[in-house]
Amino acid sequence: MPLSSRLTDLWSGICCCHTDPPCIGMSGPIIIASSNVISGNFGQARLTDQTVGWCGHPGNIVTASSKNIANNLGKVRIGDVVNGCNIGTVITGSPKHMLCEGGGTGPAPVSTTISFQGQDITYTEVDFGNVDDEPDSDDGLNIFPPTTNPSPAQIAKSQALDNSPTTEVEDSTADIVISTPPTSCLLVPDPAPSTFGLSTNFTLGHLSTNAVISKVSVRAQHGLTIQDIVCNLQALAENILEPLSSQYGRGELIITSGFRVGSSTSQHERGQAADIQFPLKTNTEVYNIALWMTNNLPFDQLILEYGGNKPWIHVSYNRSGNRPATASNKYGTRVAPGNYIWGVLKNMI
Repeated sequence: MPLSSRLTDLWSGICCCHTDPPCIGMSGPIIIASSNVISGNFGQARLTDQTVGWCGHPGNIVTASSKNIANNLGKVRIGDVVNGCNIGTVITGSPKHMLCEGGGTGPAPVSTTISFQGQDITYTEVDFGNVDDEPDSDDGLNIFPPTTNPSPAQIAKSQALDNSPTTEVEDSTADIVISTPPTSCLLVPDPAPSTFGLSTNFTLGHLSTNAVISKVSVRAQHGLTIQDIVCNLQALAENILEPLSSQYGRGELIITSGFRVGSSTSQHERGQAADIQFPLKTNTEVYNIALWMTNNLPFDQLILEYGGNKPWIHVSYNRSGNRPATASNKYGTRVAPGNYIWGVLKNMI
């Protein structure tokens, strides 16, 4: 039986958010865990909780028990997988708390197999985009509705990411934050059913409990109510997913991840982002779709991501106003975990 892992327990592997060389051997502690489920005097670590390397770069725990639950999330065990800048496995745990399940102490990858247009496609933990919009790629001002005034540090970071001209000139076409039309928020029951329609072709389930990889029920978090988060998902479906499916066909795309539970700045956790995959299309075709999206859709941020089963497209929409087209992190390519090239979409054939 595997040992349970907790706040301050260690992971070991590599960190791939460095420059020369890009990946170095690394370890570090689990820094986010349950505040009310205790294991051996420390908070129980759960699926999606955060790690950090001794170098300071972050990661997320992407596998966990499917049978032992804490705060509606799987409990983490020795051998569970860490991804993000940190790539490795959890290596320490409570010497007195064993989880009652089969397994062992080696990595315990999660896999999901779906049938898509007559083909079986298997996804594993490497298909998670859990850090596709974490602090390094996010200006920190993407929450709607705002729950607090932005801090001076957030404002400074947002300004640094915005390359718009600071001086207006006559007939200037300088980009500004793009205001978005108000969303007529649909009233959703509590609990919100997965069949609840967000738009013509997308239900709440498509972006939560029925997503291919991150199957999570919508819940209140980060100061946002269920109604707030569902309205964010509605705006994403109406303004991004519907025109995308009209252009390429609803049956050609799947949502691998929509709403997520966590404690980071991720737009997924606020119902503002989705990871989209076209399983039967080539890398070049997915690259061309990403190009079309950058030229035709009113997104807040778009990232073409490589790794795992197939490339996917992370896209967000912020109904309080999208970041300007000149923001340095408006769009880009994730070529490896924690390795982004901003302002460029790369075709990695």
